[in-house]
Amino acid sequence: MAFMRKDVNFFLFILVVATLIIFAGFTTFYQTTLKNVSTEYYTRLSELDDVTKKLTTEKEKLDQTTQQLKVKAEREQDLSGRYETMRGLKEQLEKDKATLESELSKTKSELAQKKAELQSTQEQLSQKEIELREKLTLIDSLYSNIDSLTDERSELNARISCLLSQPDDQEGSC
Repeated sequence: MAFMRKDVNFFLFILVVATLIIFAGFTTFYQTTLKNVSTEYYTRLSELDDVTKKLTTEKEKLDQTTQQLKVKAEREQDLSGRYETMRGLKEQLEKDKATLESELSKTKSELAQKKAELQSTQEQLSQKEIELREKLTLIDSLYSNIDSLTDERSELNARISCLLSQPDDQEGSC
């Protein structure tokens, strides 16, 4: 039994030493694995921080771009409103222009007609002035004739008076 006891003790000793070696091996394996996992964890954590910083930067850029897009959309909407207003104003001005051009054409036509009437009236006035001058000349001539006839009548009346007041024998003195 002593041999068995020695074998069992030796077997237990080998079992304990093997367990210690296995335990040391597993400890070393797990420590190495844990160190590798820890190193990889910190590496990934560092990469994750870098990605987070990049993502934050990109998010800020995206926010700025979104804000600029909103501003552009507001500007575009404002410009669209202004464009519609200007287009309506342009259409109204074109209608007004067409109306004014029509009125201008009508006014020009009326002006041409009035000029023609004025020309005709001026020609008639010129003819009437000529006729008036001729008639005034005729009237002056007739007044001259009247004056000369009045003078002649006065002379004849004076002669008749003289003849009537004188006896028949003195007819030559008047």
